[in-house]
Amino acid sequence: MLLELRVENLLLIRRTELRLGPGLQVITGETGAGKTVLAGALDLLLGGKPRAGTVRPGAEEAWVEGVFELPAGLFDSPELADLRQRVPEGAEEVVLGRRVSAGGRTSAFVQGRSATAADLRELGGRLVSFLGQHEHRRLTVAAAQLEVLDAFCGATHLELRAAYVLAHERARDCRRELEELRGRAGARERDLDLLVFEIGEIEELGPTSEEHAALTAERDRLRHLEALLAAAGGAGEALAPDSG
Repeated sequence: MLLELRVENLLLIRRTELRLGPGLQVITGETGAGKTVLAGALDLLLGGKPRAGTVRPGAEEAWVEGVFELPAGLFDSPELADLRQRVPEGAEEVVLGRRVSAGGRTSAFVQGRSATAADLRELGGRLVSFLGQHEHRRLTVAAAQLEVLDAFCGATHLELRAAYVLAHERARDCRRELEELRGRAGARERDLDLLVFEIGEIEELGPTSEEHAALTAERDRLRHLEALLAAAGGAGEALAPDSG
């Protein structure tokens, strides 16, 4: 249930606050009074996409905030697991917010913390039913049809569906982990092949301990090549100084 709705700089509304009580609430007014703007504000709050010109002319951003009554057991749903930690245990209300800049960028908030528009849709859809004049068109959408059918089947069916969702997520995670392990195994095989090839090259070359000592000495000498050149140049200058 929606308890409070605050709107700032949205279309023709500079600032307004709506407090709702229990029972039926009716908002009336003549054309242009702002009824549709309030509906648009609620749509934004529930994760809707802002339209061009959403921000009131002359303002830098629009802000919509809503306080909702928190139903018991709402966060038991696995789809809301990521949002569960944002709401204190035993809380009776939850606050959703949406900011829209004049440039069209939006920000979403749940309990004052950053969220996504998808989070608002997922959570808001469980807090309030928002129906428009063309809502019947949703019945042509397969996902909406499944929701109606699942709800009609009752609480037991919904519990089974939630358990299936969890099992599906676990199976998906296991498949992802399996693919990662297979990728690591392939990389390990490639590394082994490279090592075998390099060992074969070394064995074919057959280096001796004397060659190793000579190569080590040559490497050490080359490491100090610049210092040796500088020393040789200094010695040459000392033996045959430039008379100018």
